[in-house]
Amino acid sequence: MIRIITYAFNKDDGLVVSRVGSEIAVPVLDFEKIGEGGDFNQPFEYHLEKMPITVIGRDWPRYKWTKKLPLELKNRHRAFWGFPALKGGPNDAAVEQS
Repeated sequence: MIRIITYAFNKDDGLVVSRVGSEIAVPVLDFEKIGEGGDFNQPFEYHLEKMPITVIGRDWPRYKWTKKLPLELKNRHRAFWGFPALKGGPNDAAVEQS
């Protein structure tokens, strides 16, 4: 079976999801680490969780499916799904927010 990964970002908040088959990897905020050690200036931490594609539901129009994502972000999703990492190339662009 051939597995293909596709990426999308939410146009409202910029969070990136990836899709393989009928499942998506969704970033989930780690609430317990917010303000850890009294430092509220640290960046938020997210981990990916696998969910059925149907969780997008009526929010589908809020997602833009794209290949134009930073390489680091693509590789994070690829590792989650068990895909090999990509090497740098001409498509290593920032998220296109149009």
